[in-house]
Amino acid sequence: MATKKKFDAVAESRKWRTATGKKLSSMDESERLAYLNKDVAGKLRALRKKAVSSKARRPRKAVGKRTVEA
Repeated sequence: MATKKKFDAVAESRKWRTATGKKLSSMDESERLAYLNKDVAGKLRALRKKAVSSKARRPRKAVGKRTVEA
């Protein structure tokens, strides 16, 4: 018995690429750069926020003084 997929990632990816390509091709170069830079800036902010929050939760290692024997 075959089950029908509820979500086809490949098809959705193709739809997204086609729609994005049409949207970008309708813009002039300066609009396109502004749109893409805005998107990248948003993703960077999210990644930085995630990195800061994950560092805050991580416990620090207990580091003692190291002695060098001669």
